[in-house]
Amino acid sequence: MKNMDITQILIIILSSSFLSAIVSAIFLDPIRERRKYKFDEKKRVYDSIIVFAMMFLYPKEAKYSLRVETYDLQKLPYETIQVNALNDLKMVIPKLKLITKNKEEIKSLEAFIKYKNEEKFSHLVDSFRKDLYK
Repeated sequence: MKNMDITQILIIILSSSFLSAIVSAIFLDPIRERRKYKFDEKKRVYDSIIVFAMMFLYPKEAKYSLRVETYDLQKLPYETIQVNALNDLKMVIPKLKLITKNKEEIKSLEAFIKYKNEEKFSHLVDSFRKDLYK
């Protein structure tokens, strides 16, 4: 009788491990991958928004930035840098609407575009941080 109980326990343990591996492979891994993809995509878009906002606020310092490959900032005048950065920010709004359900980020970006000051920039960065690391 003891041998039969031991084999039943072993079968139960092995079948539960096998079942949990199947459930993990079919359901949990794709959910984790989707969440990671969404996080990475949001982070990439948020980073580009922050870079363009900083280009607008600080065009003199932007000339020394290595993160901006779109323009040859060394040859552009400050006004052109600001106009280009503002246009890029406006172009990002539809993409931002696609990747986030939170309307706060969109409102923060629109407020920054409208007022163009450091206070709105700080609010924009804070709303991005809250959305990414909630």
